[in-house]
Amino acid sequence: MATRFMTDPHEMRAMAGRFETHAQTVEDEARKMWASSMNIAGAGWSGQAQATSYDTMGQVNQAFRNIVNMLHGVRDGLIRDASNYEQQEQASQQILGS
Repeated sequence: MATRFMTDPHEMRAMAGRFETHAQTVEDEARKMWASSMNIAGAGWSGQAQATSYDTMGQVNQAFRNIVNMLHGVRDGLIRDASNYEQQEQASQQILGS
């Protein structure tokens, strides 16, 4: 099965689904972390400490968004390539069949 992955559109779409699941997990965990950090920063922190905490969490949140965007890029590429492969296979079969 591993040797056929790049030529099996169904496997490519299944892998795309796994990338989507991973992206959703990263998004969910990022939301939990953000909420937790807001609870910490809001618990008596003020001034420079609070500003630094918000800045750090903003950077971490951006990093998580970048990861999600990359996972979605891989997902989209797999789906696109699976469709392209199927179209090429159909065209080849029509040419050979005629």
